Amino acid sequence: MTRPTSILLRAALLLGAFAAAPAAAQAEPMPFGHACTPQNGVRFCPTTAPSGRPLSFDGTPIDVDVTLPETGNGPFPTILLLHGLGGTKTSFQSATEQSYTNWTFARQGYAVVTPTARGFGGSCGQQTAGTPGCERGWTRLGDIRYEVRDIQTLTGRLVDEGIADPARIGSTGVSYGGGFSTMLAFLKDRIRLEDGSFAPWTSPKGTPISLAAAWPRWMWSNGESIFTRNGREPWSRNPPGAIVKSYADGIFTVAFSGNVAPRGSELSADIRLWKAQLDAGRITGDTQRTLDNAYDFHGVAGMPITSGGPAPLLIQSGWTDALFPVNQALGAYRAIRRVNPLAPVALQLGDLGHSPAANHPRDVAAFDEEGNRFFGGQLRGLRVAPIPPGSVRAYGMRCPASAPSGTGPFTASSYEKLSRGAVRMRTARPLTITSKGASRKLAEAIPGLAGAGALCTPRDLDQTSRALVSRKSPGVTMLGQPVITGRVTTTGRNGQIAARVWDRESRGGKQRLITRGVYRLTDNERGRFRFVLDGNGWRFEDGHRIVVELLGRDAPTYSPSPNAFSATLDGLTVTIPVRERPRQRRGVVKP
Repeated sequence: MTRPTSILLRAALLLGAFAAAPAAAQAEPMPFGHACTPQNGVRFCPTTAPSGRPLSFDGTPIDVDVTLPETGNGPFPTILLLHGLGGTKTSFQSATEQSYTNWTFARQGYAVVTPTARGFGGSCGQQTAGTPGCERGWTRLGDIRYEVRDIQTLTGRLVDEGIADPARIGSTGVSYGGGFSTMLAFLKDRIRLEDGSFAPWTSPKGTPISLAAAWPRWMWSNGESIFTRNGREPWSRNPPGAIVKSYADGIFTVAFSGNVAPRGSELSADIRLWKAQLDAGRITGDTQRTLDNAYDFHGVAGMPITSGGPAPLLIQSGWTDALFPVNQALGAYRAIRRVNPLAPVALQLGDLGHSPAANHPRDVAAFDEEGNRFFGGQLRGLRVAPIPPGSVRAYGMRCPASAPSGTGPFTASSYEKLSRGAVRMRTARPLTITSKGASRKLAEAIPGLAGAGALCTPRDLDQTSRALVSRKSPGVTMLGQPVITGRVTTTGRNGQIAARVWDRESRGGKQRLITRGVYRLTDNERGRFRFVLDGNGWRFEDGHRIVVELLGRDAPTYSPSPNAFSATLDGLTVTIPVRERPRQRRGVVKP
């Protein structure tokens, strides 16, 4: 018995050794062929030289790093972590514990992909524009057919390498990267080809890929309304909007730090032409073709929503983000919910985003925690409470801007239910505005892209402004977008109504700018109008005055009209959405 038993035991041990040998000898993962280095509990796998950059669909080399969990060979749930305009793959990289970095996500078990968008940094930016493959590696300011497809192409490579799980991919990013993440969500399991048509998203070896979730932050959804706004519904294009030159100038200043196509290139890349057209201050046929391109291929406003809808979305947007105000988020949110009211889309709103937003640290941390839970449930199968479809979590603006948190949080089952009442302001007196505007000194002191927290700075009253609607505050919290309605009689072409909402102190003669907007008048427009402002969350203290100032010019925030015009406004009603219920506060009515 002893001998047969020992032989069997030895045979079993040998079989076990042979069975274990492949696992023991299994090579460490090498994303894009790049070696990984242990780094504070994760593995960092960078592109270290131009020759190591993987190629996109059209041969353009893309500089990209991958960060992996400390152990495992994949396929991993994967996060596409995308930088803002002018940034690079390093924008959200860290080797230490910080919120919202490659390290943070990799420590949670994700493979994290951090690419540099084409036209910047090592992806054919100015310093690498002369390297092979970069002959047409220009920035196209976030074209879904190029920059977004680059990301999809790289992801497909990682799927074929066994790094990324094709059914557990999420995307997040800030600003530029927020727009990319929104486009990836709407594409979901598709790519968009250079001719504008769609095709299935597959890896080079043919594996189907579908985005599982997206958390776009400070996002945009409509490329045209970055440069023009008409004051109507979020994705309205009729009439063409007033040019928001101050915002456009900010975009192009950053864009020109990248690799820019020479004049005369195809329209999608000729961004020097875009700027020249916008600088002219009027919408011509050529300018409209450029805006059509921005609408169709820079965002999701021009995309059909398939019956399956986009990937689950947690959309973050800032009341006080002058560059991408909440209309950018609401356009996507409402388009999705029109197709399917139960679609998995939710909003995070606050005093955050681009300047003059304050980005209060506690609010940002709360949203980060919610975003991590969202990805955990969607990508890792964690048992977390799902975010109800259509729901909203919001914080308001608070002064001083250095306060750790804004007002709130406020929650609702939908954006429309975030405000529970309204304060209405009316005037029976006709008001006249002209293309001259009012105080240019004040207008220049409050440009759209003012510094962070600039809305908290008290301003002197403009004694030259005459078109005002005001009332004493009953002590209410505005939460949403004010709406101005009335009748207009316009004389002249290319007119506009600019509006500012002020909180005027009861004593001291100072006021704070709370929100603003611009409404594009049609030539010699007559009849009723409805004007939607950017919105905010703000507490108007009892006894303060809510003042709505109407102007025919608010430059440099909005480009002044190229023509002289005047407009008479009468029968005006301003509706301020508030958090209080009608029976909760005097002066509050049903919304």
